[in-house]
Amino acid sequence: LGTVKTGPSVADAAMGRIAQATKILAEGGYEKIFQQTFETLPGEQLQRSYACYLSTSAGPVIGILYLSSAKLAFCSDNPLSYKVGDQTEWSYYK
Repeated sequence: LGTVKTGPSVADAAMGRIAQATKILAEGGYEKIFQQTFETLPGEQLQRSYACYLSTSAGPVIGILYLSSAKLAFCSDNPLSYKVGDQTEWSYYK
């Protein structure tokens, strides 16, 4: 039997959380990041935010899951690369 790995190492996860906390503080908190990242409706308020890994066909993507009064949304902590023709583009996973 082989070892099944479901995510990054504990050390990688801890470093990711530290980097994420630094970003949240620098950018003014979860509410502000949510409003800057997603189109919001008048009166829409962020209810909760959760640090999580989203499972994708390319592997787990670390980010924040946002629950607002109008939507459930996810945004990766870092931009991911993808190919457009011969060019490599970068975009946050939403």
